[in-house]
Amino acid sequence: MALSRYLTKLNIVFAMQLILVALAVLDVLPREAFLFSAGIFVLFALFEPIEETVFLIARSIPILVALPITDTFDSLNMWRLIVLIIFLKWFFDSQFADFFENLKTMFAKIGKPLEMIKFAWSRWRMEFLAALLFLISILSLLKADDLGIAVKRIIYFVNLGMLFFVIRATTSKENLKRLAWNVLISGIIVVAVGIIQLVTSYLIYIDNFAEFWALQFNQTLYGAAWANIAVNANTWFAYYYDTIHLRMFASFPDTHSFPLYLLIIICFAITLVISEKRKQFKYALYFFIALASAGLILSGTRGIWASIVFPIMFLIYLLWKKYADKSLLAYAAIPLIFFIALLPFSYIVFSSTQFKLKQSAQHQSVLRERIKSIIDTNETSNQGRIHIWKETLKSIAQNPLLGVGIGNFPTVLKQNPTATKAGSSAHNLYLNTFAELGIFGFIIFMMLTYEILKSAWKLFAGNQQPFERFFGLNAVIYLIWILWYSMTDVAIYDERAFLLLMILLGAIFAMSKNYANPSGFNQSSRA
Repeated sequence: MALSRYLTKLNIVFAMQLILVALAVLDVLPREAFLFSAGIFVLFALFEPIEETVFLIARSIPILVALPITDTFDSLNMWRLIVLIIFLKWFFDSQFADFFENLKTMFAKIGKPLEMIKFAWSRWRMEFLAALLFLISILSLLKADDLGIAVKRIIYFVNLGMLFFVIRATTSKENLKRLAWNVLISGIIVVAVGIIQLVTSYLIYIDNFAEFWALQFNQTLYGAAWANIAVNANTWFAYYYDTIHLRMFASFPDTHSFPLYLLIIICFAITLVISEKRKQFKYALYFFIALASAGLILSGTRGIWASIVFPIMFLIYLLWKKYADKSLLAYAAIPLIFFIALLPFSYIVFSSTQFKLKQSAQHQSVLRERIKSIIDTNETSNQGRIHIWKETLKSIAQNPLLGVGIGNFPTVLKQNPTATKAGSSAHNLYLNTFAELGIFGFIIFMMLTYEILKSAWKLFAGNQQPFERFFGLNAVIYLIWILWYSMTDVAIYDERAFLLLMILLGAIFAMSKNYANPSGFNQSSRA
């Protein structure tokens, strides 16, 4: 009986995919085995409850792989099919009739456009803003140098956005904890791969390391195109003086999306702590959060390090204004404390010899130099960012209405639009959006961001249920961290990080819709 409890369809399908991915990475099985597992996932999505498929996606994000459909087309990730299936299943099962009935009511007001807009805004605020952003993206095609890339980019975001609506519809008070535990499983996979990666950096030469992670691991999971990018333009190493040190990236293609994924994982993990009664599980959660916090540091992503200031300031503000009990804020501060406390540990790692290179005196200053470089405008990476920001502002001034076209940012830097896949961007989410979509797209994007933060705040401020209130608090903290980090990067657009973000946002909106905001976004009833 105890064994049968774990032999569920969900666990069996997940275990099958995990084993297949491991065997393919080790070159025991060919990538074509993923076509079989993708078929199993499709059948699961078609015939199992949507809620179960959501849990399967939540735990499987790191092992949802690109499918080797042909030799030249091997980068279509299986999540695209699964998300599309559950979205259509949800829409036609429960939304179809209501959708057209509401549309009929709305268009009955077509003679009074202001009333029609007010109706849509009150009923479907997120849908309304998303539809506007979609229309602006379509209009931006008029300015796109590469129409194909622009169209693919629109399809990409529409496909990702579908998951948000499914999560919002299927998440409830009863299953939020289960969703969080399934998200945590994906975090365990990522952290475990990161630890293996760190260990191998001490055991093999750098050429062997790069060859395995680019041509074996990345090619197996993401296809030949990503493998080529990883070979030619990876961000996996920190170079100082004559030293080379690993910047942990785990199962991700780069070192910037990896810590963003960890931030969202930590948000769910620390939320689970407050409801966990079993001591061994609570200690295990603390241990995992400590490991994930170490991963944030070892990614070497300076924007992540610097932007921790803003979650800390937010918690101090809540404490000063007495928005919550000190004990609740203390729990929320635990991951931030781990991050700061583990900096000495990272000093040991960054000062050690990796890839069997010869020890040099400069090894001792790698971490210090990387921290100092955050505010060093003469540092090469920072100079590059400043140059890109200046060029982006020039482009915005020249193309203020429709931008240069969605997905076409590389044209701002006189690059081929295909460089988007290799990471060509404004290194600032907000400037990138403005440059690609123009002022109206930027305004809608910022309105969406505001609605997201408002809903998370409402879940925290207007809720007296401890678990849900704590979830809302953590959601605000980690959204602040992500949004400030996005001042220096657009890595949140990585499909794995964005999928998990859609799960987080869907859960926020699902839970916050039951609670009225007591006095607006900026006030709350205080604990």
